[in-house]
Amino acid sequence: MLLYLSSNQNIGIFDFIAKEQGILIKKLSGEFNLKQFVLRDMRNLSHCTYIAIDLRALKDTEDELIEAITAFKSMYDSRIIIYAEGFKQGNFLLEKLVENDIYNIVTAISIDKIQSEILKCLSSEGMNRQDAMRFRNEISGEELINKYTFICENIQIAVFGVASKVGTTTTAINLANYLAFIGAKVCYVEANKNNHLDEIASFYKSMVRNDDSYKYMGVTYYNTSAQFSRDYHCIIYDIGELTKEKRSILRSCNINILCGTSKPYEISTVKDMLGIIEGLPVNIFLSFVPENSKLILKNMFDSKSKKVYFPNYTPDLFDSKNNENIYKETLKDYINEN
Repeated sequence: MLLYLSSNQNIGIFDFIAKEQGILIKKLSGEFNLKQFVLRDMRNLSHCTYIAIDLRALKDTEDELIEAITAFKSMYDSRIIIYAEGFKQGNFLLEKLVENDIYNIVTAISIDKIQSEILKCLSSEGMNRQDAMRFRNEISGEELINKYTFICENIQIAVFGVASKVGTTTTAINLANYLAFIGAKVCYVEANKNNHLDEIASFYKSMVRNDDSYKYMGVTYYNTSAQFSRDYHCIIYDIGELTKEKRSILRSCNINILCGTSKPYEISTVKDMLGIIEGLPVNIFLSFVPENSKLILKNMFDSKSKKVYFPNYTPDLFDSKNNENIYKETLKDYINEN
């Protein structure tokens, strides 16, 4: 079911999908304060797969709208579609929506293009980051977002941890989303026995199952046993906790990322893991490091073949931005920024 909060003049704009897609539509028309609606009324409509919001129907300020969207995302898993007919690139509100990971935005003005954009929003994946980046602002006539060239294909990246619960899976998925964000064709492979992928997909209902894989926000996800084509710019292997038996996987990869933490009693484990992969280049991602310890750890581990980074905390599995500078540095030999 699609819930449509509509202005009186746009009340019929989604009607065509009932016939073409067989989607039930529940319409509420008039003027709304979205923030109040989310907090007071949405709980009775939480079964809706989609919520379409006509910006003309809202009384919220731009800041209130963003607060309402943030609250909605924290409480519900319905896909948000913004109907913003005629809005142009550089619009501040649309840019703020994109920054808050809202990508399904309809801005066309002709009926055929409006319907085409709506159908894209309702497709299995919906619009992705690259689609929505057309709304970003411009600086001196140049697009704010840079274009990237991928120097080679099938770049294999191993992400592994010194122990469980040190952010290995989060790092691997964040990295995959960053690559998708800049235009790479990328896949994530759960190369461990944790079975986190099926649990993640059961929680995030928008992850689309396709035979032996999932598709979400521009990234293809495979579990341990899946057979897949290697037709990707980047393949990210989530190795899980590193063991001696997994060393051979690292030898076949172009980039190795070791995830760890920085408590004094945990640093010894990092040293042990570096002993296992002695002779292989590695990027060391150390989390939760206080400022006064960073230089000490840099001096301890940094070398020609070992680079130490201190990623920011990222509670969002699908974050692409919080550590983009670190990812860009890690991938610099394989990606050109034009």
